[in-house]
Amino acid sequence: TVHSELLKALAEERHPTILVVGDLMYDRYVWGEVERISPEAPVPVVQLDNARTHATVGGAGSVMRDLTALGAKVLAAGMVGSDAEGEDVISTLSGEGVDTSLIIIDESRRTTQKTRVISKGHHLLRIDSEEKRAMSRESTSRLVDAIAGRMSSVDAVILSDYDKGVLSAESVRAIAAAARKAGKPAWADPAKGRDFAVFAGVSAVTPNRKETEEATGRKIAAGVEPADAAKEIISKLGLDAVVITLDSEGIYYQTASGESRMIRARPRAAYDVTGAGDMVIAAAVYAMACGMELGTALLLANFAAGMEVERVGAQPIARREMVRRLEHEANISSEKVLPAAELAEILTQRRRRGEKVVFTNGCFDILHAGHVKYLQFSRQQGDMLVVGLNSDRSVAALKGAKRPIVGQSERAMIVSALSAVDYVVIFDDETPAALIKELRPDILVKGEDWREKGVVGSDTVKADGGKVILAPLVEGLSTTGIVERVLDAYSGGKKSE
Repeated sequence: TVHSELLKALAEERHPTILVVGDLMYDRYVWGEVERISPEAPVPVVQLDNARTHATVGGAGSVMRDLTALGAKVLAAGMVGSDAEGEDVISTLSGEGVDTSLIIIDESRRTTQKTRVISKGHHLLRIDSEEKRAMSRESTSRLVDAIAGRMSSVDAVILSDYDKGVLSAESVRAIAAAARKAGKPAWADPAKGRDFAVFAGVSAVTPNRKETEEATGRKIAAGVEPADAAKEIISKLGLDAVVITLDSEGIYYQTASGESRMIRARPRAAYDVTGAGDMVIAAAVYAMACGMELGTALLLANFAAGMEVERVGAQPIARREMVRRLEHEANISSEKVLPAAELAEILTQRRRRGEKVVFTNGCFDILHAGHVKYLQFSRQQGDMLVVGLNSDRSVAALKGAKRPIVGQSERAMIVSALSAVDYVVIFDDETPAALIKELRPDILVKGEDWREKGVVGSDTVKADGGKVILAPLVEGLSTTGIVERVLDAYSGGKKSE
């Protein structure tokens, strides 16, 4: 199967070095709630949520971050302005392990900035601040010379073009020539509206549907493979291959030798397509640098892009996340049972969509109807439910050496099978206090019997503006009671009538 093929390809973790050259951007995401329309004009009034407002690196920086998440070593080449945003771009990339030594700081210009205003996962507005003029001849020469000097140390090159001045015809020609001379593949992702002739001499280009239509003058109808358009691009630019992303349909590729294939995308709950194109070129080049064939590399790229569109904004997909999703879809393991660190990242994404995270915890040793009703109640309090499950050691410390009766792996599997439960995380402490601090849920649910004892983690949740809800108890149902009935029924080795 496709999943087995990709898991096999990802089995050996590798760290190729990839040079990314392109336009760096400072992306700011401003979150808020819309509750009314302005009396001054027919526009929504956004009440800012400063706790959720954040900034990151976009443009070519998005490709760089995608690559580091996959496990590649990245050498960054580009340009930022002499401003606070430029400093943030460099420090963010450096903090993620990117080699930023080839990034030029241009005193005469400002860093490209894009500010997106979002409410409940929907984009309301984008504000751009940028300069599109080409780099000076002196800066271009300095950048190209520096790249040529490092070419022998990289495994592949990506040209990430957003038409902000870094990738001129002159710089692309020089970089492509240096890559060919060193025997390194160079892939380019052209910006909308660019003349594809600029990229003549690279190994491959990865335009989307609209960019391909504009470049060739050929309309690409839904459901039709763009074979003629691909053949024209390969011929005109002298490429080894062309990879055309066709939004929700998937990816089509064709090589100079005549190989072609349409890789279909599966239906996704697409929240935001920002960054999907960056993910395609990053995953494809990473995979090929790891030794995968083109077809397998693009299967991986298609799968990664499908995961990326489920997130708000351009968000990297870690290699381990891809492996876990592949394993789940191949029915190898439960995707719902996750370690705390990985789950924390997912919950951050879900909250950015405006979803409320509910958390509850317990031993859930011998699941019964009371547990099911309790978990159903908990799920109804928000948009998703996370269950903290006491480990075997934790249960024994709380309830004695004879417990649990059912091991933690089996308990996790059973609880995760319930439709009310979105995720399960096993914790080893006697209380979930540390886990709650790490996951930062919006809503904490415990049984009514905790009213007098005090709910562990309530201070953390309330400090974040969340709330604690006490669930009604189902009388007469408990694991201890079930155990006693079983012992009574089977006492003396005979089953009671």
